[in-house]
Amino acid sequence: MSFDARQVLFLQRLVEECPTQRSAGLIAKHFCEHFSLGLHVGRFIEYRSAHHGMALSLLQAHDLPVNTPSTRVSRAESAKFGGLSEKALSAAPHSGSIAIRCFGNCLMGSVSIVTPPYSYLVVTPEFGLNITCDRWMLVENLETFRNLERYKWIDYRNKGVVAIYRGDSSLSTGDATNLLRMRSEPIWAFVDFDPAGLSIANSLPLARLERLILPDWPLLRLLADTPRGRQLFDAQFSYAKGGGGDKDTSPLLRDAWEVMLELRSGVTQERMMHASATSS
Repeated sequence: MSFDARQVLFLQRLVEECPTQRSAGLIAKHFCEHFSLGLHVGRFIEYRSAHHGMALSLLQAHDLPVNTPSTRVSRAESAKFGGLSEKALSAAPHSGSIAIRCFGNCLMGSVSIVTPPYSYLVVTPEFGLNITCDRWMLVENLETFRNLERYKWIDYRNKGVVAIYRGDSSLSTGDATNLLRMRSEPIWAFVDFDPAGLSIANSLPLARLERLILPDWPLLRLLADTPRGRQLFDAQFSYAKGGGGDKDTSPLLRDAWEVMLELRSGVTQERMMHASATSS
């Protein structure tokens, strides 16, 4: 007999919390029916001290951890318990990870950090906290992040710039945002020119937002003149108004928001790739 992660957590909570009853859900009824763990009374399973001891014995007999982890543990830690898959309670492989690319002189101690073209590093936030650089640049989309060399119009201004991917279902957006909040350097934002993109930029530490990475306004207006751009604006405008309408936002974002309202259209990062103008 083996238990899945939800069953293990259920037993651990019985041991730690010693409840007198639980709702008669699937897991509670399973242990009641198959292990006589608790008494089924109406919509509830009732527990006595003997049942709490039984839950402890079940965990110990199956070589399972007795206590619920305060955080998701590593697979190596999970593997210490013979009755538990190393994946069952462990953190996702990219938990606590950020993706970065380095342009110009970025250092770890006295060693230059080099990311070859079209590649990136996945590192811990602690690593990110110890990088020496001049600027941080948040990039919204992974494809753009991977292909920054193809955006030849971006001028890094002879700075040591760490580009950091905003994140997705694998690389947490929270880890990237928290790291930027803990750093002190000015921030550049390279996002889609649409309501959602400007809202992402608006979530950054605005006092340090130095630059929006966008083609020059005349070219951006030209790039925005598409049905797809107008569709993006219409789809996002009703729920993503935090990109520039707020009086407390950055002047950079207010200016971009005004242009976007004038155009009632947007431009994705992918469409900006072959822009020939210099960045704003």
